Amino acid sequence: MQQIKLSFLKKVLIVSYQFPPFASPGVQRVINLVNYLPKFGYEPIVLTLKKEDLPKIEVNSDASLEELILNHVDVRRVDSYPLNSFASFLMKLKIYRIFWFFFYPLLWEWSFLWSIKTVKKARQIIEEEQINLVYTSSAPFSTMILGYLLKKRTGVKWVADLRDPFTDAYVWQFPTKVHWYLARIFERWLFSKPDMLVVNTAEVKKLYLSRALRTENDIVVINNGF
Repeated sequence: MQQIKLSFLKKVLIVSYQFPPFASPGVQRVINLVNYLPKFGYEPIVLTLKKEDLPKIEVNSDASLEELILNHVDVRRVDSYPLNSFASFLMKLKIYRIFWFFFYPLLWEWSFLWSIKTVKKARQIIEEEQINLVYTSSAPFSTMILGYLLKKRTGVKWVADLRDPFTDAYVWQFPTKVHWYLARIFERWLFSKPDMLVVNTAEVKKLYLSRALRTENDIVVINNGF
């Protein structure tokens, strides 16, 4: 890629729970995003997990993925605040499903606590770097909560990139049909908050339009491998 003078670029905070060396298919999309943004006038600052925390959340690590990130990318890493050990403790006591039923918002995603605890650090970066645009990458979908809180508390513009559907995805499990219905209500509320939604396929855009989650002009399709 041609060398770009970053001093002339607008800064954007990229919030991505999954980022190298986090080994997952989703990181490829974020890698391409941060590498190509400078060509379109933006300097990315990435907010993600500490490398040493990856074993704590029981995910695979691949150091070779870091070699795909260009040198200009500024990466800030914070604690993961994992809930895995707590969930494992509940499973050993055979009471996890009880907690899952009654405290579903907490155990909705094991990354939920990270999204809440990271607000302070994200606000600090926004103020120090004079950032007026935040770009969140999901899944996990709890990252959108962080995006919403940053928009509400700092007034930044917020773009939410969704690699997968939420309540329409077959991979999700809910304690009961009631929990699924409440999640649909929450999804409608949360998806209405970003200034723009980005999805990875035309089919997902069509799905969200059919459910009237957003309007035609509020959803942009950027395919994987762009």
